[in-house]
Amino acid sequence: MRNILTIFLLIFSAQVLSEELKCGQTNVSIEKTGQWENTRYQVIAQLKDRKTELWLNSIDHLSSQCVLGSKNRDKILIKAHCGGSGCSEHTYTIIDAQTLMVELVPVQGRSNLIQAEEIIGRAIK
Repeated sequence: MRNILTIFLLIFSAQVLSEELKCGQTNVSIEKTGQWENTRYQVIAQLKDRKTELWLNSIDHLSSQCVLGSKNRDKILIKAHCGGSGCSEHTYTIIDAQTLMVELVPVQGRSNLIQAEEIIGRAIK
């Protein structure tokens, strides 16, 4: 029984979850590695031969979507969630899908909803 538990823990301690998203012509890959305090997300946005890569740390859950921003530009909108009391409910990362420029990064424990809505050009629901 102990060996089964050890194997189970080894399998899930190296848990990797991934998500794929298409935003305009840009392919986005988001991969989760680790658990609990070691959780990290690697975000890769790739357009033809160009690529932007960033790591988001200390996040429990992440959701992403492609939204149409102001000036009809596709934006990759990533919302981070965490379960602790030091977490903000409104922590966003924004990447322009055409230039691959990171336009907004999260600051742990602080909401950046107002800045995200200014960049997108409308309210975020």
